Amino acid sequence: MPLISDIPTDTLITGSWDRTLRFWDSRASSPQQSSHDTPERVYQIDLVNNTLVVAMASRLFNIYDIRKMDAPLQQRESSLKFMTRSLACMPDGEGYATASVEGRIAVEYFDPSPVVQEKKYAFKCHRQTINDVDHVWPVNALAFHPTYNTFASAGSDATVSIWDHKVKKRLRQYPKFASSISSLAFNSDGTKLAIAVSYTWDDGEPGLKTAERPAILVRKLGDEVKPKGWTGN
Repeated sequence: MPLISDIPTDTLITGSWDRTLRFWDSRASSPQQSSHDTPERVYQIDLVNNTLVVAMASRLFNIYDIRKMDAPLQQRESSLKFMTRSLACMPDGEGYATASVEGRIAVEYFDPSPVVQEKKYAFKCHRQTINDVDHVWPVNALAFHPTYNTFASAGSDATVSIWDHKVKKRLRQYPKFASSISSLAFNSDGTKLAIAVSYTWDDGEPGLKTAERPAILVRKLGDEVKPKGWTGN
């Protein structure tokens, strides 16, 4: 069940396969504050400012203003052909990135005008050719840097990459980890990246028998997360 916290209001927002979004306040005598139906099972959610993005089954996306949850502001279909695995909103509030089980990431923008929508794009990633055979892994996690608006992606190929979506380039790929990456997150000032390494069931039960022990690793970051020519503006 995906969940996020709206820090200014101390509200917790959860989405579920029961096709609901629920708002919670743990300080209240009745913690659940509201419940909102969705057209499909909820896979991922993320929030920037007052804009809530909900990724669902059947490749559906709803975009809400959390101050007015009676109806979504926009309803979209994913730019990717396969099931959504991960989602992250841009800290500048312009849009979001989403990724699929089929090794692709899409960069999307909130503004529905044709001029802005022309900027959206998708690209292949977390893939490798081994013995002339193309191997494709799910992209399990996305996270935007809080200052530079670059983002990190992590996959079942046990790799983490840093991307500058403005210039459509990869800035860095870190050395391969011991197992799949299930989640990752930047700290509040963007100086560290926490990486959750654990088996993600891509090889079923047989893979579990040889899987490495789960671990959370914290990496100190340098200039590799900055866009080229960053001036601090």
